[in-house]
Amino acid sequence: MNSPQYRRLVLQGFLTAVTSGATLAVSGQAIAQTKPKVSSLRSTSRSWLWSAEDFAQHKQHFDRSGLTVEFAATNRGVNQDALLSGAADILLGSPATNMRIQAQGRPVKMICGWVNKFASNVVVKKTILDKASLNEQSPPDAKAALLKGLRIGTTGPGGGPDQLTRYFLHRARLDADRDVQLTTVQGGPSAMLAAFDRSQIDAFCLSSPTSDVAISKFGGAYLFNMVTNPPSGLDDFLYIAASVTEKTAKEKPEELTAYCKGIALALRDIHGDPAGFKAFAREYFKDLDVALFEPVFANNVGMYMKTPVPTQQHFDINVEFLNIDNRSRKQPELPSSFKFADAFDLRFIEAALK
Repeated sequence: MNSPQYRRLVLQGFLTAVTSGATLAVSGQAIAQTKPKVSSLRSTSRSWLWSAEDFAQHKQHFDRSGLTVEFAATNRGVNQDALLSGAADILLGSPATNMRIQAQGRPVKMICGWVNKFASNVVVKKTILDKASLNEQSPPDAKAALLKGLRIGTTGPGGGPDQLTRYFLHRARLDADRDVQLTTVQGGPSAMLAAFDRSQIDAFCLSSPTSDVAISKFGGAYLFNMVTNPPSGLDDFLYIAASVTEKTAKEKPEELTAYCKGIALALRDIHGDPAGFKAFAREYFKDLDVALFEPVFANNVGMYMKTPVPTQQHFDINVEFLNIDNRSRKQPELPSSFKFADAFDLRFIEAALK
C-alpha cells in the first residue's frame, strides 16, 4: 500500500517493508503500478509460516492473477489493531487470535489458510531435557510437565506462541501465572535467540528456522516439534490464515479473489514440485547455515495444506484451543452463538478455485 498512512507507518518503524521474490514497494517511495494491489502484513519478515505467500510472489502467481501484493512486517506477535486501523488490507496470523476479536463483534473475516500444523515449536535448554531423562519423542504430557518453573519466551499475550505455551501448561495442569514465568520477547527471531543464548529465558516458543538455529548453535533441544511430531488433536490444526476487514471484503472482492488464487497456485506447486519449492526456500533462507538447511527443510515442508480452504473441523479445534487459552487467562470462553460464518468468509477462495 503506497498510501500516505502506510509510508508514515514504515518511516515511524511500526512496519518494516519486506523484500520478497521480485517484488515490492521501496519504503517511502511510490512505484507506478497499473494493476490492482493489496497490502499484506505479517509479524516477522521471513518464516516458513509466511513462505507460501512469498512463494506465490516468487512464482508470479499474483502477477498472473492481475494483482500486485506489497508486504510489511511489524515484529509484534499480535497485529489485529493494525489491520483494523487500515495499515494493511490482509493480515497473516493465527485464526484463534482473530476469533478472540471476532467474538467481540470486530469486523474481521478470514478468507483462506495454508498452514495446518501449529508450527510454533517449543525449545528448551538441552541440559534441562537431559536432566529429566526426556527427549522430543517422550509422551506429550511428560514433556509439558517439564515447563514448570521455567522462564519461557513468547511473542506476547494473545499471539500463537503464547497460546500454544498456555495449551501445554493446561495439559500439565500448571498455572501460567504461578508455575512459570512467561516473558514477552519483541524484536523478532534475533531477539529471541539472544535472550535464549544469554540465559535470560530457559525456553521459548517460535517457528522454524529460529527453533532450529537455537538447537544447532545455542544449546537448545526440541520439546515439541509441532510439524513432524504434533500431539494428538493438533495434527490438522489451522494455524495460519489470511484475514481482512469487512470493509476490505466489500471494497476489494476481485483483488481478494486474485490473492486467494495466487495462494492456491502456490500450494499446488509446493506439493506438485517440491524440488522447485526447495530451491526457492534455499534462497529465501540464504542466511541459514548450509549444513542446517536440509534438516530445517525436512522439519517444515509438511506444514502446508493442499488447498487453502478452512473447514468446520478447523474451526471447531481452534474454538476448543482458544477456550483453553481463555480459561488460562481467567477470561470467558467464546459464546456458543459464535459460528463458522462469524469467523470465515470463503467467497473469495471459492471463486478463485473455480
